[in-house]
Amino acid sequence: IPDVAISSDFISGFCGETEEEHEDTLSLMETVRYDQAFMFAYSMREKTHAHRTMEDDVPEDIKKRRLQEVIDVFHRKVQEKNEQVEVGKYRCVLVEGETRRSIKNSAGNGTPIWHGRTDQNKRILFDLDTCPGDGNLRQFLTTHTDINSSDVLNPN
Repeated sequence: IPDVAISSDFISGFCGETEEEHEDTLSLMETVRYDQAFMFAYSMREKTHAHRTMEDDVPEDIKKRRLQEVIDVFHRKVQEKNEQVEVGKYRCVLVEGETRRSIKNSAGNGTPIWHGRTDQNKRILFDLDTCPGDGNLRQFLTTHTDINSSDVLNPN
């Protein structure tokens, strides 16, 4: 499917997870290059099948290390993909509103920073002196990506 965005959930340190299985997860992430990911360390939840039938046998320090490795691979791969695929591409953006990070001076004036979502559900930041308002569609040319929030595309 052309231009499809892929997302997934990743749980690090599930009951019985081996280093080899963790390495397989990292390899999968390298290959697939997910556009979005929700990443967590496993924690036992009452009233679940795992709680009733499995032992939470992966130590917390290993869960945290594995989770950090998953996060690092995701950020690196999504940044690479965004630089290759998104920069120089026009995207239709649903305007969601002004961000909390808008640049304001002490008098409350300044350049508003707006945000929205592309049709791939990627967050995009942009500045406009006048924005059409929430719920409107705008088209933007992506000029670069931000390594610190690698799913965020920043057009001029």
